[in-house]
Order: sequence, then structure tokens, then C-alpha cells
Amino acid sequence: MERYVFSARVLHWLMAAGFIFMWICGYAMTSLVADDSPLEEFLFGLHISVGVTLLMLLVLRIIVRLRNTPPPLPEHMAGWEKTGSHLGHFGLYLLPAAVIMVGWAETDFGGHGVRWFGLSMPKLFPTMETLWGLNLEEITAFLHEWGAYAMLVLALVHVAAVIKHKWLDGHDVLQRMDFGRRDD
Repeated sequence: MERYVFSARVLHWLMAAGFIFMWICGYAMTSLVADDSPLEEFLFGLHISVGVTLLMLLVLRIIVRLRNTPPPLPEHMAGWEKTGSHLGHFGLYLLPAAVIMVGWAETDFGGHGVRWFGLSMPKLFPTMETLWGLNLEEITAFLHEWGAYAMLVLALVHVAAVIKHKWLDGHDVLQRMDFGRRDD
């Protein structure tokens, strides 16, 4: 079975680890840590910095994807599975971009400014408490949180599909993205 190019595999696993961290960090800073505590501030700063890093990695990943044809899907896959695979992969590019940008908007609307490990990033959205009576920071916070949950569900479906293909269908699509030795 063919593999994705090395750079795509590295970016895939770096981003997977990054998003796992983001879901844990996001949950901890909003549910487990005391409001306005130094730990909450540290976690928010770290969450934002890792989010900016993931946005940069996502841009790189899109460039790598556009420059390299992915390996073909197994011939034995049904048409609906291939369509689901393509839609799922598209969602795994689009949804993270949307969630990260909504998080950036939330930070800018609230007047906090996005910082990447201490370095000020460009202000992409104006500091605005309200627009037409709507609290923009609250709306974007809601969209960011629920977008992150939707992304988690999509990632879990992605993992479930990999498991299904290996254990039920007998074709190990994970090999396309792994770093193991080839016996063939």
C-alpha cells in the first residue's frame, strides 16, 4: 500500500497531538481551573499559542497536500465509503481552520490580542464589545467551543473509520500514514 509523503505524515501526527492537547487544555481551562487564576491565564496563553502553531501547520499541510497526490484509497472500498473519506478529509482541513479563526476572532473582539509564545500577532478582527446589540466575544466563544466539539466528533469518526477498515474490512489504511518499516 502506498503512503502519504513523509512531510504529510509528520504534519498529520504533529497536528493530531496538537489537537488532543488543545481539547484537554480547553476543557481544563474552562471547567477545572479557577476563574482569573494564574493557572487559567497560563493555560489560555498556551492554548492560544498552540492554536496559532496549529494554524501555521495547517497552512503547511494544505500546501503539502496541494503539491502531492495522496495515495489511492483501497480498491475494495465501496463508493459511499470513498465519498465519506473525501468529505471527512475535507472537513478535517476546513473545520480546524474555522475553529482556529473563530478563536482568533474571540480573542481580538475581547481586546486581549493574540500572542504566540509572547510575540504579538496581527490583529485580524477589531476590538468590539457589541455589534447590533450582540456580544461578539460571547458569540465567538460559543462558536469556538462547539466547533471544537464538532471537530472532536469528526476526528473520532476518522479514527473509527480507520479501525473499521483494519478490523472489519481487512485493509489497513493506517499504513498510508505510519512510519513503520515495509515488509513488502
